[in-house]
Amino acid sequence: MSQSSGPLSHWLQNQSLVRFSSGTTELEQVAYSNTVVTPWVGPRLEVRKEANVTVAALGQSLTYQIEITNSGNRTAIVYVVDPLSEDTSLLPNSVLRDGIPLPGASPQLGLPPAEVTPGATLRYHFQVAIVRLPPTLKLLNQAQVNYEFLTPEGRTVTGREFSNTVEVTLASSRLEVALQSDHIPTFSGDIVLYSVVVSNPGFLTATGAKVTIALAPGLMFIPASIVINGMFAPQMTPDSGIEIGDIEPGSTVTIQYRVQVVSVRDAESIPTQAVLEYTSAGKQEIVYSNEVTLEVIQPFISIQKRVHPVVASVDDTIRYDITIANESNYAVDAKVSDSLPAGMTFLEGSLSWNGVKRPGANPVKGVSLGTLTARSVINIQFEAKIIEHGTAMPESFELVNQARLLYTYRLPDSRTVQRMAASNEATVYLKSPMIKVHVEVNPNLVEQGGSVIFQVRVENTGSLSARVQLTGVLPPGAKWRGQAEGQVQWNIPEYSSPRYLHLGELAPGAEKNISYAAQLSPEETGTLNGFLTALYTYELNGQRRSGEARSNEYTIVIEYRDE
Repeated sequence: MSQSSGPLSHWLQNQSLVRFSSGTTELEQVAYSNTVVTPWVGPRLEVRKEANVTVAALGQSLTYQIEITNSGNRTAIVYVVDPLSEDTSLLPNSVLRDGIPLPGASPQLGLPPAEVTPGATLRYHFQVAIVRLPPTLKLLNQAQVNYEFLTPEGRTVTGREFSNTVEVTLASSRLEVALQSDHIPTFSGDIVLYSVVVSNPGFLTATGAKVTIALAPGLMFIPASIVINGMFAPQMTPDSGIEIGDIEPGSTVTIQYRVQVVSVRDAESIPTQAVLEYTSAGKQEIVYSNEVTLEVIQPFISIQKRVHPVVASVDDTIRYDITIANESNYAVDAKVSDSLPAGMTFLEGSLSWNGVKRPGANPVKGVSLGTLTARSVINIQFEAKIIEHGTAMPESFELVNQARLLYTYRLPDSRTVQRMAASNEATVYLKSPMIKVHVEVNPNLVEQGGSVIFQVRVENTGSLSARVQLTGVLPPGAKWRGQAEGQVQWNIPEYSSPRYLHLGELAPGAEKNISYAAQLSPEETGTLNGFLTALYTYELNGQRRSGEARSNEYTIVIEYRDE
């Protein structure tokens, strides 16, 4: 029953009458029947519709309300259909029924059925966005309510009601502004091209148009990258405003500019929106574009390195532990490498990966780890040995190195990104004595059986004390003639041949100088070459260790002596 049917009584009364005249009189007479009372059964629906505004602009959203009141005496099941204008677009999941969301519902396709009991009111709300301007600059909209109810006898009766027509007037001077980027998935360091399209679909000229784009944190404008309708505008920047002047009806202006992504956080969203300001018909207008949100895809890969022992010496074996963790939701392909410092060499066959030995794998050459899945951890262990450089210790007292991880990942738009991650520095502190021996012989030209003076300097340039003794102190066949001078005194018989000279404890940075005389063998002639050797012992990490150091080579020329 239509809302225009007037006041409703739930009882229908009906009475018949007969008008007649008899032959005896010409007067008209009336005869009435009995009154028949019939109960009226059914819903009576009144459909009212309204919008939240009467004047709107392009890009604006509208809220429609449909109110259905049942003043009848039977419950109606209603099916609401609202064919929207092609110039509007329904905002997803905006439909409410009595304040309760109806996810996925669409008035155009028909809303889910609902009951309206006698005396009750049912209310629907939904939102639409104005996506273009119709030639008439008016939006007309009317809702249709199909309903059905059951009579007391069990019959199903159907009906249809329409709402009033809602009219919204559209402002014709409103410009359109749209923003887009050449890609949405991005990464730190990426270059992104933005395009802003400003168009005038109305009938009035817009003057003094200016587009402003605030640069969100994580974006850095690339200077001189603004292009307006194919022409460079190097003096302008997005955040200070891009002047585009007058825009005639039906014309379009395209602005392009580039930014670099400088954000380093994991999976960060960076929104951008353009703001258009202009004057139309003497009125200042502001229009906001759609929002474009970049998704920064940056896998968070950590690499930590540990070393044991931290303090070591020559010939010690060092164990390195490298832990690589993919703490993001993105899989990466990775390769790890570790360049050992001078004075250290990798022990072949010692590398293991998550506890499994990997024969042939060498971190110095690089080890492919394959794909590191999201939230995965890999543990790598290998061993290295501290070596001597010939007869000398490594020059540095600290052996420092880092592990490096080269990894790649693929963006949703099929681009591939390569990154490098470095671990913390792992330091082995080299503790060892470094004994150096220097010898000079005077004179270096003597006759057979002559005497020479050995002047010897022994120093410890290392980091640990050592007990030192010299061997090879006399040339073959030579005899001890006595100590000339020095910091250490020995009781050695003259003309003996001592094998060792004990120098005692030599602290780091200390040196000892000794001088002694030797008589050469009377049988020796020609050139005599020789050197001294320092034998030393020390302790580290509870172990007794030993080493030796060779002096420079000395030369003695022995002349034949005539009798």
